[in-house]
Amino acid sequence: RPQDNLLSGISEIGLGFTLGVLYSEFSIITTGCGPPDFSDSLERLCYQGMILLASLALFNRIVTSGKGLDASCADYFGELEEGTLVQVRGAEYASALAVVGAFVALGFQYGRGADMDGLSGIDIDLCRALRDL
Repeated sequence: RPQDNLLSGISEIGLGFTLGVLYSEFSIITTGCGPPDFSDSLERLCYQGMILLASLALFNRIVTSGKGLDASCADYFGELEEGTLVQVRGAEYASALAVVGAFVALGFQYGRGADMDGLSGIDIDLCRALRDL
């Protein structure tokens, strides 16, 4: 069904954004800087996509009295393949994990005493100096 393809594709894009954010958070926790092989634009895009997905999932749970995205999709589109629902559920849970990971990464940076510039959560001057070594 076309609905399965649509929802699977959107879920895979959301999961891709979320994996990019989790990789960025892992890099921040381990090195204090963002991933060296991600451009700033790609990292920003991943964060924005993950924030959108997590926000929509939270909004959906508020509006539907606690239903997950998978249940809401099944209600709206009718019978969907189990694989599609697993992808939707996985993207929703991964985005929630990434939101928690952002707070953990900020906690690590705060614990290190990093001079965080703005909302980035990293010491931009230090990371530029390390990258240029």
